[in-house]
Amino acid sequence: MATLNSVGACRSGFSLLLSSRLYKTFVRLKFEYGLAISTLLKQDIKVLESIQDKCLCMIVGGHATSSTIVLKHICNLPSMKFCADALMAKFCIRSRFLPAQCLLSLLHRHHTVYSSLVSLRKTHLLSNLPPTLKLRSPSVVKNHFESIREAGFATFLQSNTQVLIQACHPVLGVDPILFLPASRVERGRLIRWRMGWLPGKPKECPCGSDHTSRRHLLNCPLVPATLFEQLPQPDHDQIHRLDFAISSLPLSSQEPRHAYWIPLLTILWHIDVICNPDGNYSYETEHGV
Repeated sequence: MATLNSVGACRSGFSLLLSSRLYKTFVRLKFEYGLAISTLLKQDIKVLESIQDKCLCMIVGGHATSSTIVLKHICNLPSMKFCADALMAKFCIRSRFLPAQCLLSLLHRHHTVYSSLVSLRKTHLLSNLPPTLKLRSPSVVKNHFESIREAGFATFLQSNTQVLIQACHPVLGVDPILFLPASRVERGRLIRWRMGWLPGKPKECPCGSDHTSRRHLLNCPLVPATLFEQLPQPDHDQIHRLDFAISSLPLSSQEPRHAYWIPLLTILWHIDVICNPDGNYSYETEHGV
């Protein structure tokens, strides 16, 4: 991961979407090695999760202890617990169709008490497989696992009160802010807003009426109110208007961008100027082009 980080999988290098795919393709596979045949303890899962969090923090330049809940959600990266369960379940499914004279089949049949398949088959994903599911079809099994993951995420949202994760898309998938056409700086602001790094730690607002909180910036006189009027209106006041607008963006790069795309990016530019007044914004004369 340090090698990938040094050649571009970092905040100032590749896009977050590309960096997350490089991590998933080349690095996470090393963490997954052997998980399909291992009976893991809670402490083992905790270590694996911390390793994944550390690698993701290297990509975005976050602190080693920074929360990665939102980051994993917008990149559509499952937890290591889910990855381990999926690998174990797939291994057990494949073992059902092995020839009777295969070494694994012989060991399991003659030494069932000592067979690791007994404990591996207790995984949550495998125990929830319908008896009518076509187990010989990898795509069917994969789709079923994803449906279980989606149901688990829906349950997580109901029991979780964190503002930032509640503000994200309620469904699993890559967040549109990672692939919709935008400049590097504009995309960076969208990601920082999602992760709570913008506005960041509240400080005295230049307007002099309040602190730079997410709540205040909706009504800050330094941000033109006409821009907010062009955003879609949420059904109730509990949903932040900016979060609602970002979550209403098209889920495909092939779909046309909404009419409020430029006002949205302009609002985030104003917020960045307010919260980080020492930055260089002179080169940004147009937004969303």
